Amino acid sequence: MGLDLSNNKLGDSGVKLLSAALRNPDCKIQKLELCANDLTDSCTDDLSSALSTNRSLTVLNLSYNKLGDSGVKLLSEALRNPDCKIQKLELCANDLTDSCTEDLVSALSTNRSLTVLNMSHNKLGDSGVKLLSAALRNPDCKIQELDLTDVGFTDSCTDLVSALHENQSLTDLSLGSNSFTDRSVPTLRSLILTRRSLERIGLGDNQFSSNGKNQLKSLQGTRPGLSVGV
Repeated sequence: MGLDLSNNKLGDSGVKLLSAALRNPDCKIQKLELCANDLTDSCTDDLSSALSTNRSLTVLNLSYNKLGDSGVKLLSEALRNPDCKIQKLELCANDLTDSCTEDLVSALSTNRSLTVLNMSHNKLGDSGVKLLSAALRNPDCKIQELDLTDVGFTDSCTDLVSALHENQSLTDLSLGSNSFTDRSVPTLRSLILTRRSLERIGLGDNQFSSNGKNQLKSLQGTRPGLSVGV
C-alpha cells in the first residue's frame, strides 16, 4: 500500500500529524512519498520517532525539501534503530553537506534493511563522500544502489573506489554531473573491471575528454549485463 503526497504544501505541521498515524500499529503504509512539501528539520524528530516504531514502511521519499544536515542527523537515529524497516530512502536536493554524513555513516554501518540510498543534488563534496566510503567498507552495510549524482565530487575518488573493492553488496552506482576529469579514468576503469558484482555505473556529464569517455565506454558489455553510462 502506497501513499503519494508529493508536490503539496504539507509543511512540518502536516508531517507531524502524519507521523502520529505512522506510529499506530494498525498503519499498513509501505511506501510514502513526501517529495517537495516545504519540509524542514522541524518535522524530523516526529518522523524519526515514527520510523523507529513503524513495522510496515519500507520506501520513504523526502526529496526536494529542506531537511538540512540537522534533519538528516535526526533521521539517522531512526535508521540506527534495529526495528526501522526502511529499504529505500530518497534525500535528493535537501541542502545537505558533509556535516550530516558522519551520523548517516553510523546508521548505514548498523542498518540491516536499507538497500537504496539517493543523496543526489546535495553539497556533500569530497569530504562527505569520503565519510560515506567508510560505511561502504563495513561488511554489515547492505546498500545495493547509491546515487551520488551532482554532489560536488572531484578526482579525489580513491577512498570510494577502495571502499567498493571491499564492498560486497553494491550493484548500481550513479556518479554523474560531478567534476571528474581524465585523471580519474584509470581508477574508474580498474573499479569497473575488477568489481564483478557492479552491474551499472553512471558517469555522464562529468569533465572527461573524448578520449576519456571512449576509454570508459569501451568497457560496456565486457561482462554480461554491465552498463557503463558516460
